[in-house]
Amino acid sequence: MAIDLTTIFENISNVFPDPLSRVAIFQKMFAQLGYDPLTQTLTATDDEQSNSTLRIYVLAYIANTIPYITFTSSTDSLNLISQLKPLFEAEFNDVLLTGEVFSWLSRIYQKSIADISTRGAQLPQVNTFYAESMPLPVIAQYLYQNGARTAELLLRNNDLDHPLFCTGMLEVLAQ
Repeated sequence: MAIDLTTIFENISNVFPDPLSRVAIFQKMFAQLGYDPLTQTLTATDDEQSNSTLRIYVLAYIANTIPYITFTSSTDSLNLISQLKPLFEAEFNDVLLTGEVFSWLSRIYQKSIADISTRGAQLPQVNTFYAESMPLPVIAQYLYQNGARTAELLLRNNDLDHPLFCTGMLEVLAQ
């Protein structure tokens, strides 16, 4: 029994309902299909044609996932752009791409980057805040005049030793 590629990608989408997690999985898949993340270039594989086709599918599903991502800061959107740009640019250099596929891939790349940029530009930036043994609710009140934003700070800085004794650099939203 043969399973088509669409079914495989739909199953991945079902297993990873969080759009950012799904994009991360797709990025890992892309790297397994003849892409070197260190040099950000395509590498030779045993089956160039199949890997080329699969990379195009991966990029298409990444582009399809982007509208469902909810960004919390403009920094998050810029980080995603910096992660995706090398993947698309590497694929643009694939000698197996036809003109039609290249044109289609170029359009989805441009639309994806425009969507991420537009939505990210409306959001606050991530800044750093140095805390010297301060409780997280006090930091939230100081930064935002709203101690209820403590949970947001805790989620953004999930590696804190203890939320009542925060020391060191914290990631905070500008607004």
